[in-house]
Order: sequence, then C-alpha cells, then structure tokens
Amino acid sequence: MKRKLIALLAYSVFWLAFFFFARFYFLTVHNKEAAGLGFQILAGTFTHGIRLDISATGYILAIPILVLLPVIWLKGEWFRHFVRVFTWIILLVSSTIIAGDAELYSYWGFRMDHTPLLYLATPEEAAASVTTGQIVVFCLTVVLLTVVFGLLYNRLIDKRFSGFETARYKLPLTAFFLILFGSLIIPIRGGIGLAPINAGTVYFSENMFANHASINVVWNVGSSYFNRKPSVNPYTFGDLNKSLAIRDSLTIKTDSSLKVLNTTRPNLLIIILESFGNLLVGPLDGDPSTTPCLNKLCAEGLLFTNFYASGNRTDKALPAILNGYPAQPAVSIIKEPKKTQSMTSMVKILNGAGYNSSFWYGGDVNFANFNSFLISSGFRHIVTKENFDPTDYNSKWGVHDNVLFEVLQDSMAGIKEPFFRVLLTLSSHEPFDVPMEPVFAGKTI
Repeated sequence: MKRKLIALLAYSVFWLAFFFFARFYFLTVHNKEAAGLGFQILAGTFTHGIRLDISATGYILAIPILVLLPVIWLKGEWFRHFVRVFTWIILLVSSTIIAGDAELYSYWGFRMDHTPLLYLATPEEAAASVTTGQIVVFCLTVVLLTVVFGLLYNRLIDKRFSGFETARYKLPLTAFFLILFGSLIIPIRGGIGLAPINAGTVYFSENMFANHASINVVWNVGSSYFNRKPSVNPYTFGDLNKSLAIRDSLTIKTDSSLKVLNTTRPNLLIIILESFGNLLVGPLDGDPSTTPCLNKLCAEGLLFTNFYASGNRTDKALPAILNGYPAQPAVSIIKEPKKTQSMTSMVKILNGAGYNSSFWYGGDVNFANFNSFLISSGFRHIVTKENFDPTDYNSKWGVHDNVLFEVLQDSMAGIKEPFFRVLLTLSSHEPFDVPMEPVFAGKTI
C-alpha cells in the first residue's frame, strides 16, 4: 500500500507542477499586464490560484484511483500502461485549453470557458477568424507542452506505477482505496465548508488581470461545461403595449419633487435583510409584533410600500440592488464572473465620487460566487467571517448578526467620509439558528 500511496502522491505533485507552469506561461504571454502587478500580487496569483489547481488535480486523480481498485486483485503491468495513456490524453486536452486561452484572453478579457466548444460545429468559420501565424503558435504550444510534460512524466513518475503486486489483505485495502476515492470530494469542492469552490474563490485583488491569472483555466472550462444551462429560451415576449401599460400603472407621474436630505454627499449604509418578507413587518401589512424595532424605524423614516422583489434568492437580489440588474428566472448572473466584471454598479459610481466603499457579511463570501461579484462591483474593502475569531462562529453559516453589527458600529469611529457601506444579514437565513431564547412558541416556520 505504501508504494501505491507514494505513486499517487508523486502523480499529484506532477499535476500541480503542470498547473504552476500553465499559470507562469499565461503571465509570460501577457507580460505587459503582468509587469505592472508587482512581485507580491504576482506571487498572490499562485498562492491563491493553487486552490483551483488542487481541485483540478482532484478531478484528474479520481479516474486512476478508481481504476487502481482491480490492481489489488489482479497482477500485471496493465495499470501502469493505463495511467501513462490517460496522462498523455489529459496533457493533450489541457495543453490545448491552455494554449487557446492564452490567445483568446487578449480578445475576450476573461479566462476561457466551454464557449469555444460551440464553434467546433462550424470549424471553417472559426478558423477564418484567426491568422496562420496564430494557428502555428497555437499548435507549437500544444505540442511542446504535451511532449515536454509527457516526457517528464515518463521519466519521473511512470516507473512508480510499475511492479504493483496483488495485495495480501485484499478486502481491507479495497475498502481503504474506496474511502480514499470518496475523500477526493474534499479537494475537489475546495474544503468541507458549505460553499463549494468556484472561479471567484481565488479572486484577491482590485486588479482584475491578477484575479484572472489566479484561475485554473482547465478547471474553468470543465466547470462551465458541466454546469452549462440549456441554450433554448423557454420564455416568450409579451405584447409591448400591455407591458407598457403595466409599467405605467406602477409609476406615479408628478411634476413635483420632495427633497429629504440636507446634503448632496450623504453617508450611505444599506442593510440587506436576508429572507425578510412583508409578512414579517407590521407597517407592510405583516405581523405587528415580529419586528418592533423595524416598525419604529418605518414610522420615523421613509417607507416604500409599493416596492417589489426582483428575485427569490440572495444571489439574484445582490445584482438587482447594487447593479440594477433584474433577476432572471432560471439563472443567476452572479455565478458568471465574466459577465459581472462588465456590469455597471452603484459601487463604481460612488467610488468615482470619492466614497469609501465596503461590504460586510458574516458568512462565507465564496458562496455562489459572491467574492468575484463584490470585487468586480468595486468594493474596496470586504469583511467576511474570515475577519472574525473562530470563537465567534456561532452559526452554521458564520457569525451572527449581533457580532457583525457590533464590529460595524465600532468601526464607525475612525471611518473616512463620505462612506458607502452595504451589510448583508445572516441570522434570518435558514436554519434560523439565533443566539437567544425563542420569542414565539412553537417550532414551525
């Protein structure tokens, strides 16, 4: 068993080295953008990007470990030959993606996903869009990457899969490798937290090129392909006149305006209440006893009673609130970093006006691509559960709202004005675990 484990460990290191070089190659090709990053940010593309490298390596390891199970029962060198062929195939596919991505990034401004696969149906038209020189460079890069790393595998790793003999304790060893196979879910999903890894997980800088360089493009292509949405639009456009009539019925046309602020540069604090509907708020025809403090604020300030949610999930609400982007029925744009990076946002506008922007959330910012969305939107400071002591993790999702609000309040003493702060609450998210005794009897929702 020891030899098998050492062989698999060496195989893992081989792929991590391959992905390390792939990132180095990307930075070299786009050396003009990379030159302006500085050593610390350049190093950060590797230290942050390794999370996706490990995830991609986990996917690759799954097949050899699964095929390794018969080796415990059968003799022969067939497993060594299988891994060699498998490795060369994956190297060829990965090198093709890496070479294509390095060229396409100059035009797309984002790391490659599965989109180029759609052009394979019309190869002549696709080829017409590139020059002969680009095709030559592409082919040479694919061949060199595949051959160089293929030969390195043959010389350094291949021999480690040789001479595997049938095991003496077959059943226990089979059970062990089945458990090892199942445990790959941990590196594949990026840990044991609630949020699985995504492209936005490796975002770490205000410089978008640095964030893009952190992405493992092989992982990105695979993820986008297996998570692609149906291309057929199941919705139809309604009658334009009826749509305009509905719009007009929801708006009040008036020539007068009411000024409610005494300054043109107010400090802004937006609190987004998780899972809160009008049925919980008394002044909105809800239960009058559920939110007494919020009811008081409604009486003291401005209350909009003809206001409707754009979507039914938090990942749809954030682009709607901060970017004015209406929620889509079947998809969420926040999960597509290549689109959100081009969206206009309230944050960018206020940043341009000299505001100090920040986003506060007591949970995992990697959930549903929140991280890439917030960075692309322009938030200069993002506070998450990672900024709190683990002893404050008193919730399934992270820290409770009372902890988050206390830190927010304390930070107000030295904040630079004008500021724009957005806080997303957490305690009202299912499973509705709050650090207090229940106020209402019963356990139903």
